[in-house]
Amino acid sequence: MIKISSIFIIFLTIIASFLFYLELSRATAPEYANSYAVSPVSCSCHEGIGTEIKFNFTPGNKAKNKTPQYEIQEFPEQGKTKIIFHNVGLIKDNFNYDEIVNNPLLSNLDYNLEGSDLAVEIERKNAYLPVEIIKKKSVVIIFLKAGGQNYPTITEQKPADNSAVSPSFKKISFKAELKNPLKKVIVLFQNNPVNLTAAAVSGSLNQYLFEFKTKIEKDKEYQLKAIVTDNQNRTSITSWSFAGQIPVEATLGKDRFKYLGWWGQINTDNIAVRQEPTASSTQVGSFSSANRVKVLNEVAGQEVNDTNTWYEIDGGKYPHSYVFSEFVTPMPQPQPPKKLAIPEEVQKGDYWIDVDITKKILTLFDYDKPALVTYIATGREENPTPTGTFRVWYKLRKTTMKGGPPLVKQKYDLKNVPSVMYYNGSYAVHGAYWGDKFGTPQAQAVPMPLKATPPLSLKKPNRFLP
Repeated sequence: MIKISSIFIIFLTIIASFLFYLELSRATAPEYANSYAVSPVSCSCHEGIGTEIKFNFTPGNKAKNKTPQYEIQEFPEQGKTKIIFHNVGLIKDNFNYDEIVNNPLLSNLDYNLEGSDLAVEIERKNAYLPVEIIKKKSVVIIFLKAGGQNYPTITEQKPADNSAVSPSFKKISFKAELKNPLKKVIVLFQNNPVNLTAAAVSGSLNQYLFEFKTKIEKDKEYQLKAIVTDNQNRTSITSWSFAGQIPVEATLGKDRFKYLGWWGQINTDNIAVRQEPTASSTQVGSFSSANRVKVLNEVAGQEVNDTNTWYEIDGGKYPHSYVFSEFVTPMPQPQPPKKLAIPEEVQKGDYWIDVDITKKILTLFDYDKPALVTYIATGREENPTPTGTFRVWYKLRKTTMKGGPPLVKQKYDLKNVPSVMYYNGSYAVHGAYWGDKFGTPQAQAVPMPLKATPPLSLKKPNRFLP
């Protein structure tokens, strides 16, 4: 019994010493480490609840707190929150980028070292509520609470997000719908507040239209942020951006004029074609959605619907006339053949023509370099375009063309047909002033430059198919 009691006493003494050591360590350990390393963990959204931004901290030395001290700075009039964690010396890894850009409560998340501090800057969107900080051992959770259906909603931004707009003096607008009356609205344009005009939307309760005008310059990016608060101090934020750019440039690129213009489809019926780029100038004709046009130039004209871009068009019925830009949609542009077979007769310095009947595309080559690529109208089924390799035997600036295929009632008698190049008897490549349906079988019409010289090469229909 004595021996067992001694062992038990010794054991209790060891336990007591260990507990005393732990208590002493706690008493002597600092509240916070001299430095912390931090690893971004995740940025996740829980629908209807909120967003959790997690950081994992590792103290550089023993400390009572596994996470550093912090302070929160809220900037509601900028739609931003900044959290500063002190004594952080190292950032490891990064967040998953998709988690940030797809988060419905985040417009942007930035974090970096400012001296010995970690600065986390959060640009908010949708509901704006003060952040909460939750600590779980070495993990800090920045919690952004979801606002629910009673918060203001912002819609119908014009220009729309990620759009391109013509450089001009532009009206910027959006609508806000609230459950309660409006208290205030702040709009930051290029991070600067702007003066707005506000109007209640007729027939709608607590719905407002906000507008302001500003000059939009070409090749410049613009950012907007609208911060709307109702009389219950519920705030919502929406951010969007657009580019000052001729809209078609965003689709076709800056080299769209390398073949003397680009092609567009008329997107509405009964479109007026004007002598000048104004809605009040003489109407020289009209287009339907069956028409295609080649755009020679993009010019600034009369402003319509906050857009002042008009298109000078080529070929067909109305050469060098104007169509308002919103009525023309860029279409797939004709491309030169991928596989080039230069006829044996062609020498360096010669121009020659390749016609792809299947794709309805003509390419003018300066030996092996395409100088012009354009859509054409080939012969109809009753009078198909012959295939083969031909030399131009006769060229005329203008001529009269008469005729029509046998047993067909519709004959033609056309005066002053321009840029005519006969290549196979009475078959010719020529301009056309009577139609604007290039890229389809019509007759044998194509806008042609006069500098083209023989030989002319007409390929079989399947020659350049993939």
